[in-house]
Amino acid sequence: MLICEDILLLLTRDDGRTEAWVTYRPYALAAGLLADLALADCVEFEADKKNPKVTLAGEPAGAGGALGAGGPAAGAPGGRPGGPDGIGEAPAVPDGPGAIMDFGLRALADRNKPPRVQTVVTAGWFNPQEVVSRSLMAQGVVGLEEKKLLGLKPERYPVIDPEPEAGTRARLTDALAGRGPVAPADAMILGIIQGIGAVKHVLSDEVQQVGLKEREAKKRIESLADELPDDARQGSRAVKGVIDSMNAAIMGAIVASTAAGTASAGS
Repeated sequence: MLICEDILLLLTRDDGRTEAWVTYRPYALAAGLLADLALADCVEFEADKKNPKVTLAGEPAGAGGALGAGGPAAGAPGGRPGGPDGIGEAPAVPDGPGAIMDFGLRALADRNKPPRVQTVVTAGWFNPQEVVSRSLMAQGVVGLEEKKLLGLKPERYPVIDPEPEAGTRARLTDALAGRGPVAPADAMILGIIQGIGAVKHVLSDEVQQVGLKEREAKKRIESLADELPDDARQGSRAVKGVIDSMNAAIMGAIVASTAAGTASAGS
């Protein structure tokens, strides 16, 4: 599964509701999709910037708008944007991981100029929650509860197959415990969940299982990127750089929203 799919399952209760105390799930999902695109070599981050610009692979940093002539990197999921809405030439991708990647590529290709990471992570146009939910439904992982009471009860996707999330939690437990090599995707999942401050809420059992205290778990997660293979620590796919950029963006957005809420309450 994709990183953003794993994150949605981890941050959602089995009945389809958001996990208690998880406030910034949309930021985490957007960061997860951006991480998926980075690992697939579909996007590049501006080098040595705290809040870097995000460009489609192969495009100059000042370019924006449509995908380049070659589209994303060869073999990347999703392909060129296109479909019945008249954008591009390729047919729309059916529900599934490919549709999620296609959604992300389309969203970035529609920008007039390369957006910065904080803009991408917090933007409504890059929130993949619906397309991720539909992908999980197409894979038989979740079901669908339609909206009720004139929309007062929102659409939900309750879990019907708990095995994918159980497998993810098992991998994350091994990563926290230092058992075997850590996959770049799992390092990113842990980094993003820590970035929104949700580790103690959604991974408390896993942290306790490996005998870590909250501060020890934080240090362990921060160290994971340094244990990855060389190809995951270099270039545009450098996991640590991607995690650091997205978490800085998330933190900046949280601080900004908190400040806005405080100002509004005081006016």
